Parts: sequence; C-alpha cells; structure tokens
Amino acid sequence: MRVFFLLFFVFWSSCSVVIKEKPQRYEGVLKVNCQSPIYTKGFYCEGNRARSALVQPWSKVKIINLKNQKSITIAVMRDDNVEGVCVPQRYRSILGEEPFPAKLEIQRCGREGITECPARIEGLASYYREPYHGRESTYGIPYDMYGMYASHRTLPLGTLLRVINTENQREVVVKVIDRGPFKEGRVLDLSYGAARELGMINKGEVKVIAYVLRCGE
Repeated sequence: MRVFFLLFFVFWSSCSVVIKEKPQRYEGVLKVNCQSPIYTKGFYCEGNRARSALVQPWSKVKIINLKNQKSITIAVMRDDNVEGVCVPQRYRSILGEEPFPAKLEIQRCGREGITECPARIEGLASYYREPYHGRESTYGIPYDMYGMYASHRTLPLGTLLRVINTENQREVVVKVIDRGPFKEGRVLDLSYGAARELGMINKGEVKVIAYVLRCGE
C-alpha cells in the first residue's frame, strides 16, 4: 500500500508523462506507438474539444480522474502546446475540480485507428491550393497552402514524409494533415508551398518517392 501511494505521489507531484518511443520498424513497415495507459495532469479549458500533446490526433480516449474515479470518453485533438490533457469546461460537473491526476486509456489510436505506415511510397503527386486555403483539415488545423503539408488516403495523421521529385531530385519534408488525393493513380496531394519547393508548379503532376520519417505523431 505504501508503495502504491509513493508511485501515485511521483505521478501527481511531478505531473510526469509517458515518454513515447520512436515508431518501431517491422519488415519495412513503421508502427505508430499508441501507448496506453498514460498518467498525466488534467485541467479545464475553453472550447468544445479536448486537447493534448500525448496522443495521436483525434484518438478516442477514456480520461479518468484518479482522485474520484470519475471518467469521460472523448476524442482528443493533438495540441503540442498542452502539457497534460485539457478538457472542455462542461465536463467539470463530471470529473470534479482541477487540476486532477489523470489516467488516459486509449480506446482508438488516431482518428481512424490506423497504426502502420509503409517505409516508402512511390507514384504520382499533385498539389492543391484554393479553395481549400484556410479550411479546417482532417488533422484539425486550418490548411495553409503555403505550409509544408500533404494529403494521403490512409497514412496516420501527423506522419512526416521526405518527398523527392524524381525528375529534378529536389526534396521537401511535409506533414500529413488531410485525406486525399481521390483521383485514380495519384498517391499524394501536396500543398502549394511544398509543390513550389519541388519545382512542380508548372507541370501540376510529377512522379515522386516519399520516405516515412515518422509514422504518426
């Protein structure tokens, strides 16, 4: 019993978090690390979304207040500026006063439960700009056509890719924040900014090789 309270005190007093390991590689496939449970600090914030830097974007998470064992299950938006887990104010009546020692149990890893990435992607890439500029992406942030972003049909959101234009060997690192492309034969939709770096604006479509630098967040 004394050991239990000592461990609890360490978690609570230091607000320590689980440090995620780098994604593991299995025979050419990269795996998202969606570790569970995670012990951290819980508190309340404005807005309608739970946010945390500790989970894959839009993971379905059971958040438990270890003080009173009350819990909620909610999709959590990825926010690297949040230390711990931030819960909308409307859940205060359920979880109790803040801050509270929180236990996060992952019910679904990421928005679609996708936990694997191929080490390499090859095929045709296009790019998109207006009218998507400023719209909210699947990842949950506004799409900035001048940023270094990409869309892919199935890669976990937050995946980092090193994309190479095979025609001129120019390359760029992009983050997957959206779903697409939906035209047959294309493997990536790049932001205008990334396409400009690759020198493909005039052609509109080029053959690329993309290497996964990080599978998910």
